[in-house]
Amino acid sequence: MTTLARTRAFVPSRPGALSRRGRAQRKTAPLSCLPRNPPSHRPPRLAVCARAYDKTWSNPAGQVLTPLVDGVVWAAERPFTWNSIDVGGKMGVVKLEDGALWVHSPVDLDAPTKKAIDALGPVRHVVSPNYEHVKWAAQWKAAYPDATLWGCPGMKRKYPEISWDEELVDGEGNFGGARAEFAATWFDCEANPFTGKPFFNETVFVHKPSRVLFVTDVFWNYPETPKLPLGTKAWKFGMDRVYLPFYRKAMVTDATRFAAKRDALLGGDAFDAVLPCHGAFVASGGAKLIAEHLGSS
Repeated sequence: MTTLARTRAFVPSRPGALSRRGRAQRKTAPLSCLPRNPPSHRPPRLAVCARAYDKTWSNPAGQVLTPLVDGVVWAAERPFTWNSIDVGGKMGVVKLEDGALWVHSPVDLDAPTKKAIDALGPVRHVVSPNYEHVKWAAQWKAAYPDATLWGCPGMKRKYPEISWDEELVDGEGNFGGARAEFAATWFDCEANPFTGKPFFNETVFVHKPSRVLFVTDVFWNYPETPKLPLGTKAWKFGMDRVYLPFYRKAMVTDATRFAAKRDALLGGDAFDAVLPCHGAFVASGGAKLIAEHLGSS
């Protein structure tokens, strides 16, 4: 198992390339939308689109958007195949206080996804939070040219063929008028030990109103379930038992700085739920899981 290559499939093989790997097989049935009951401070027009895909472990309901925090947070859950293994992929969608949308780690903007997104509101921000999750960034920017496309620090230089608008910063300096809704933590203290260059270079986000943490590759949460395919079970074992210790011991370049970043993220009881790109949504107790995963004593 080549641990350092695990998310490389999220990166296009050439500028503008849109791989078909990992797309869910679409149903021919028409797409319908089911109204949801939003919180009182949210516009009443919010909708969540019903089933449009085959049910898989990575999208158990087969939905276009899965509601996580009513009227505020959704996940686009999709199979994502790496070397014939479904490692799963989740895009996060947040309804901002002004009614616009914030999109985290975008997936393929196919017709059902675009219809569901457009039903929720205008796309204001699209975020590629680390070097590995850039596959669909250009596609979303082309579809929503008025949205701001954000990349982690260094993204403009690493992928100059993509029309990045802004690079992320630590703290609350991102997302314009929505800056007070998010706190960002940049884990700038890890590298590929074979090249010495940043590998993930990931920024994670706490959405304060929902108390949800959005992460891509710093944390994963593959479930313990009999329904998990054999290949995915093997992947989970490799990630949990092989890759995680390797990451902590060989990829973290500054243990003191890493601990400071981790402790800042965990401080203040800022989040309870966690939406990882890979694995199951954590509805509560997420801070404890993150602390254990990142080696907090």
